[in-house]
Amino acid sequence: MIDFQTVGDLCNAHHIVEEEVDAAVAAYLADPLPPIFVFQQGYQLNLMKAVRNHQGARVFMEREDVGIALKRPFVRAAILQARPKG
Repeated sequence: MIDFQTVGDLCNAHHIVEEEVDAAVAAYLADPLPPIFVFQQGYQLNLMKAVRNHQGARVFMEREDVGIALKRPFVRAAILQARPKG
């Protein structure tokens, strides 16, 4: 069965904890081409695809004049709105 919940929904349901979201954000910012991120409950998320599919995050990541501090909330929003496989 396919689960259509977002990472944010899964956080609200306590299936994914905030520390895992923080780790996913850090992983993407460290390497925009990371392997699939796997949450502790087994949910899998392609971070690159999540950011690419989020217009705000995609635009900010493409800007060279914007630092990590401004990119981080957009990447976090992209991850929270993404739908992992699980």
